[in-house]
Amino acid sequence: MTRLRSLLIGGIAFACGGIAVGSLSQDRTAPTHFAFADDFEKGLCVGRCRGARWAILQQEDGSADVVAAPDRPGRVLRAMAAAKRDRVTKADLVARTAPMTEGTAVSIAFDLYVPKATPLNSIQLVDLECATCGEGGNPGIRLYLRNGRLRIDRSKIGIADAWVRDDAPTLTHDRWHHIGLTVRIGADHDGGARVLLDGEEVLAARGATIMKLLRRHIDRVQIGATANSNPVPVTLYFDNVSVSAAPSR
Repeated sequence: MTRLRSLLIGGIAFACGGIAVGSLSQDRTAPTHFAFADDFEKGLCVGRCRGARWAILQQEDGSADVVAAPDRPGRVLRAMAAAKRDRVTKADLVARTAPMTEGTAVSIAFDLYVPKATPLNSIQLVDLECATCGEGGNPGIRLYLRNGRLRIDRSKIGIADAWVRDDAPTLTHDRWHHIGLTVRIGADHDGGARVLLDGEEVLAARGATIMKLLRRHIDRVQIGATANSNPVPVTLYFDNVSVSAAPSR
């Protein structure tokens, strides 16, 4: 994975004067509007639970539950995934959304606490996927940790190099961080992403965020330990999760 030199920009524009959108899409659905949030104070509400924001709880050699927060009042989501074996280990929540087509900006924010026993490495935190695009493997992009830095992996849309900024600040153990991710959905240079850590920009890049398929959209948001590639178990705590989508301007 190479350091982004040509792709990094000083704060990708999601406002007027930003990247042109929508020119390549074959999916003519208008950009999507929605918003929801979960602070987990009422416990874990998934599937048929009344008022559920989450459609699926994924627990593959892992578990997710609501517990007392470490180092702060209230309750939070705890995601624990076993060490990597011959299959993916994960513990996460999945929201199914209306198709977020090209021209949509989706924003995800959350608080994250990583205890000292968990490596700040090789853990996927957020997946933006398409489950209904007619392509196996649910193509999309992923926000993940590598050596303490937040990166965006695009291998599931056929692009090998990750988006990363090698001089970006790193996360630290045993403290709460606030992470913000905004993705402009696009199949070419009309796409892009911006990542904030504790209010500071740590990554901004321009390029494809979906595959060039007949259907071009995102319809799943996953958050938690969406995959653990470490030879040891991992535990993560999440709080104040919010997800929203709107047409980018």
